[in-house]
Amino acid sequence: MIKKPQGYDQAPAYTGEFQQLPKGKYVCVIKQVAAQDSKNGNPQLVILYDIAEGEYKNFYQKLYDADKAQDPSGAKWRGVFKQNMEGKGLSWFKGIITSIERSNNFTFQWDKENNEATMKGKKFGGIFRRRQYEAANGNRPFTTELFQIRSVAGLSEAEVPEDSLLPDAPPVGQMTQVQNTGTPSPVGDGFISIPDGVGDEGIPFM
Repeated sequence: MIKKPQGYDQAPAYTGEFQQLPKGKYVCVIKQVAAQDSKNGNPQLVILYDIAEGEYKNFYQKLYDADKAQDPSGAKWRGVFKQNMEGKGLSWFKGIITSIERSNNFTFQWDKENNEATMKGKKFGGIFRRRQYEAANGNRPFTTELFQIRSVAGLSEAEVPEDSLLPDAPPVGQMTQVQNTGTPSPVGDGFISIPDGVGDEGIPFM
């Protein structure tokens, strides 16, 4: 006889169905924004986002909830995008701001205290690709990551890039021991730790 564990009815069902996000084009929503310094000391825009529409709506929220059910103290928000705001990254940064403005009929107010918070809840068009990386065990899985931010209207003319393979990787059709993952990592590990008890209203960066 199998006895029902305590808390079974309240626990989310961890089926793995939301662990893989196919590459493609998605309308996304900004959950939180921060301006931080990168590990190299460069000013950096950090965006926490989720999928806003369609079959994969709330993908990262569901993934976080599943992670939290398995490891409450170690759950991390996986929908993270980072962009340097100066130097070689300036034009890309301007493109992101412009895309957010066009997607929401919105004008970003510069040089105002806490102005990054005005982007919370705004939508943008996201182009997602698959990138191959080498895991610690020697396998070469793929991760789906936010490759580029466009305006929502600009998604229709955008192209999804081919898979980004490791330099010495064989063609996709010839690969063995390759698996898909749902852990986007645009910069570094790409994850943000979220303390227990914090909901959608205040996802912290630190």
